[in-house]
Formats: sequence, structure tokens, C-alpha cells
Amino acid sequence: MIELEHITKTYKVSKRDAGLKNAFKSYFKREYTEVKALDDISFKINEGEMVGYIGPNGARKINHNKNNVWNINS
Repeated sequence: MIELEHITKTYKVSKRDAGLKNAFKSYFKREYTEVKALDDISFKINEGEMVGYIGPNGARKINHNKNNVWNINS
């Protein structure tokens, strides 16, 4: 059985305005915004159950799997 409780994942994403001047400015002084990918998620997978992930390309489905496997093995 795999059981995950109260999982939260936040990414820090750099913010930049359009244009060459702003790109140059952001090289020296970056502003960040936080994006919550998971917010207090809990689930249980019983022995013999199968799980699938559905989502658009670029939705970090593979990274989510890698993070969960790393957490389970540590």
C-alpha cells in the first residue's frame, strides 16, 4: 500500500516583462512568484490497484512520479 498525506509542492517561477530592455534588467534583478502545483493532497493506493495520470503536455506528470518514488524510497 502507498499512502501520501498532506502533500504540497510549490515552484518558484521568475517573472519578466516583455521586451529586450526588461530581459536585460531581469538578468541582474529577478522577481519571483510562487505557483502551487499541489495543495494539501492526500491519497492511498491499495495493493493491486493501478493508477494513471491525465494532463496536458508540460504538466510535470513525470516529475510528480519521480518525486513520489523518491519520497517512498527514502
